[in-house]
Amino acid sequence: MSFPSHPRPTLLTFDCYGTLIDWDSALRRYVADVIAAKGLSVSAADFYQTWYYQHALPMLAGPFKLYRQLLKDSLQDALRSYSANVVASDGDGFGDAMTEAEPFPDTLGFLHQVAPHFRLGIISNSQDDIISHAVKRMNDLFDLVITAETTRAYKPAPDLFELILTRAGVSAGNTVHIAQSQYVDLPRSVPMGMRTIWINRNAQTLKVGTPEPQAVLPDLRGVSRLLGVTDQSEPQADA
Repeated sequence: MSFPSHPRPTLLTFDCYGTLIDWDSALRRYVADVIAAKGLSVSAADFYQTWYYQHALPMLAGPFKLYRQLLKDSLQDALRSYSANVVASDGDGFGDAMTEAEPFPDTLGFLHQVAPHFRLGIISNSQDDIISHAVKRMNDLFDLVITAETTRAYKPAPDLFELILTRAGVSAGNTVHIAQSQYVDLPRSVPMGMRTIWINRNAQTLKVGTPEPQAVLPDLRGVSRLLGVTDQSEPQADA
């Protein structure tokens, strides 16, 4: 797979959570505490998979609700699927747990390396008061941050992608999108004409029918080289 380096991009857009920010670790801790409090026998890992794939992801396609509410509602639905006793306050702290998520170890070095060369933007299904914590943890390096709260629509709907291009004043062809989700990012960025780098941190297999990205890497190491930005301090990708 050869990454097309021309034309040189003027804008790099990122999915935030799972690409730059390790939200899984923060949310898994929260879920483990919920399971323990409910006395459920399911493992935290199995519950997390059920919550995300069977409840949270499908809810993105339903009537719009802010992400904090989506987190809460989807968690309650997942609890009910395990016959847990659900009360109105369950999930109240799920959004707060997301604000505690930290950048991946490779994130800050990479962002500081590419920031002098490109405009940086975030396209996130989060909401403003959640993502503000992530942006601050990443040293406020982003020119543009677009969330579903602004567009009242969730990826893979085109609204967020179209808005960031409009605000940046650039075309899809002059943009590179860097993202980990084959469920909400690749189905939109690739068909729109954004060169897309899939950060496949979880070693997933690309689902049949998912648009194929122009490059696949296990993490952010090596992305700057694809973009034509290198220096001696750049960490090297594993062989």
